[in-house]
Amino acid sequence: MASSSSTPTPTSPRNGAAAPDIQRTKILLLGQRRSGKTSIIQVLFNDVQPKQTFYLEPTTRITKLIYDTVIPLELWDCPGTVSLDALSPLSQFSSIIFVIDIQDSYQQPIARLLEFFTAAFSENPDTPLEVFVHKAEAFTEDYKIENFRHIHQRVNDELDEISPEYEQMALNFHLTSVYDHSIHEAFSKVLHRLIDSLPYLEHLLNVFVANSQSSKTFLFDVKSRLYVATDASPVDTGTHNLCCDFIKTLTAFGPLYKYVPIPPAPTCTDAPQIRLRQPTAHAP
Repeated sequence: MASSSSTPTPTSPRNGAAAPDIQRTKILLLGQRRSGKTSIIQVLFNDVQPKQTFYLEPTTRITKLIYDTVIPLELWDCPGTVSLDALSPLSQFSSIIFVIDIQDSYQQPIARLLEFFTAAFSENPDTPLEVFVHKAEAFTEDYKIENFRHIHQRVNDELDEISPEYEQMALNFHLTSVYDHSIHEAFSKVLHRLIDSLPYLEHLLNVFVANSQSSKTFLFDVKSRLYVATDASPVDTGTHNLCCDFIKTLTAFGPLYKYVPIPPAPTCTDAPQIRLRQPTAHAP
């Protein structure tokens, strides 16, 4: 969520109670100014409506967001001018996401991406490196796919020119937008690479599908609408989007249907007692 200064700001409120000394999985979000980093975090983890992200202030300092799901997360949002020294060592991050605005000129963002990704790869070749080609809602389907492929190819070509060793760098590219569920699907895949218990969760879901005859099963984090696991069958985008919409509706209208316990019926001993006044006889 936000630094042009090199000193991280205090963490923002966490989504639930947690021990202050808990070991958290750190995710770093990088990108140029106005690329959409803060919008992604706010929409996913703070329930901000996509249309409201237009009014968010530009990120001016490093900001950390604490979020508790299947694994405890710490998300770092950085300004476009942040330096490598301010984030050193990059090996402290379990995943690094670079956000590129698909509407922007690619030259400068790709140069920044290469600077950070080559440094991260040198420190820890196993760090998952993700590229979000963002704000895809701005273009038609064919045009955004064409631009996405162009960025993908350009990044790979630039890495090959720098050094042959970077051919081993595993980059994951995602076409995203906060105006549909592509951002939920992309961030879910980022999360999957960080969950050590993922194989066990997937096995449980496979068993559930086999015994319930369900066609598809997801395990969702309800607040963020990220799916932390799914069964072995392929993920169909339409089914995933339908599940996200259902969860959104459920969380919106759920508070209207609170459980109100019915008080127990009164017993015989609790029933009110009525005493009739005895008539008084008067002498004539």
